[in-house]
Amino acid sequence: MRTILICSSVIALGFSLVLTGCAKQEAELKRLQAELQNVKAALENAKKEQGDLKTKMDAVAQARDALARQVNELTAARDRLQQTLAEEQTQAKELQGQLGEIKDRRDAAQQQADKLTAIRSLLRQELDTMAKSRDAAAAEAQKAQEQVVELTTQLQAQTKKVLELQEQLGAANVGAQASGVEAIESPAIHSFATTRPKISAGQSSTLSWRVSNVDRVRIEPDVGAVDTLGSRTVAPSKTTTYTLIATNQAGESRVTRRIEVF
Repeated sequence: MRTILICSSVIALGFSLVLTGCAKQEAELKRLQAELQNVKAALENAKKEQGDLKTKMDAVAQARDALARQVNELTAARDRLQQTLAEEQTQAKELQGQLGEIKDRRDAAQQQADKLTAIRSLLRQELDTMAKSRDAAAAEAQKAQEQVVELTTQLQAQTKKVLELQEQLGAANVGAQASGVEAIESPAIHSFATTRPKISAGQSSTLSWRVSNVDRVRIEPDVGAVDTLGSRTVAPSKTTTYTLIATNQAGESRVTRRIEVF
């Protein structure tokens, strides 16, 4: 009996130990399962973090590439700016050279302007002198014109006397013809002159003449028939030769005077 009890106790103790061991194993299994779940969760988190990290790394790589492109663009822009700066410096040097040439030309032009100013002053002085000479010449011409008029008056008076003498001679010739003697003389041109043989375009000159023993007197060109004593103012537009033509029964006499127009 005692043996049975002992055996029963041993069996109970063994069963208890078996139950205790099973409980420990179950607890250990649960713990391992929990740890497995934790590991799985950690793996999931790690995968998620790895995905996030990859995404961040991709973003960082993209940002790095973009930054590299920007750096390349900035480098190219810097190179272009340096090239542009070099070109502008070259252009600036060329402009400085051109400005130097322009300054030299300006100085030369200023010198020429000063010379021209001096020449203009001299020309103005000469023009003033010429104007004074012209006024003096005009005064002399006016005085000469007055003298011509006075001489013309005197000549007309003398012509009147000559005509009287011619009438007397004519009467004598009539007497001579009555006695069978002819005495007809050729026309006599005593004078044919011009006050200004050289004139400028627009200016005038005066022709004066004195003839005798004539039937007709004319001046060509443009004047026509005139008296035996007189004067006429002409203003030819070009160089002209005037011819005094005196005619009578004995024939014709001619005298020319040339007026040059400049």
